[in-house]
Amino acid sequence: MTAKKRKFWNIPPEEEQTGLLLWFQILQKHYLKLFGANAIAVLSLLPCAYFIYLLIQTGDVVFWVVGLALFVLASPCQTGLHSVCVRLVHRMPVWVKDEFINAWKQEWKPSMLLSLILGVLWSVLAYGAYMVVAVDGGMSVGYLLLMLLAAYFLTGITLFGYQQIAMLELPFGTQLKNAALLIFAGKLRAFFAIAVWVGMLLVPVIYYGLAAYILLAGWVAIGVMTANVIFAPVFSRLFLTGEQE
Repeated sequence: MTAKKRKFWNIPPEEEQTGLLLWFQILQKHYLKLFGANAIAVLSLLPCAYFIYLLIQTGDVVFWVVGLALFVLASPCQTGLHSVCVRLVHRMPVWVKDEFINAWKQEWKPSMLLSLILGVLWSVLAYGAYMVVAVDGGMSVGYLLLMLLAAYFLTGITLFGYQQIAMLELPFGTQLKNAALLIFAGKLRAFFAIAVWVGMLLVPVIYYGLAAYILLAGWVAIGVMTANVIFAPVFSRLFLTGEQE
């Protein structure tokens, strides 16, 4: 007997898939939802990106203040994006418009608080790296490792923070604490989720000439969805089934 080869692009919808098969299944069945959520989230960040560009070009701190304010104002859209992606991964009902409306109506406060904290911390990290290079003419291995560790931790807070706000009705302090603890509780799954998400976000940076096409094709949403596919067993075990690690 010869084993049948499973076709990723023709997955029976009734099967409960995990891992790579789940990833292909979501793309096959729900790409338009990812595309719509991605468009809203990316477009909401364009004004912030413009002022950050002006900050880099001029060094004027006023542009940083305006960019940070616009980033904070766009934060419910990032929560909406994460809500769509997490719900798709965990096979929950998803209506893109409703997820974003709910994020603005009910989750705007924790979303903006998280974005304010993240915006300040990412800015401090970026400015610290800039000053080290400007003063020392480069970055030692020790500084580089320290910066990478801080960036890894902040990336985890970003990924899991919006996930917590989108999916769990908890006090903001608890959501923030959970986001930090998940970086360690998730172990290798958390590491690979963060690493893959960062890798996917770097693609439009590396291929900057095609960045607009890549981003608007749904790349950011696909990245968030991919990270959640990797992290799904941990999230399900800790928050959906109530079991302990």
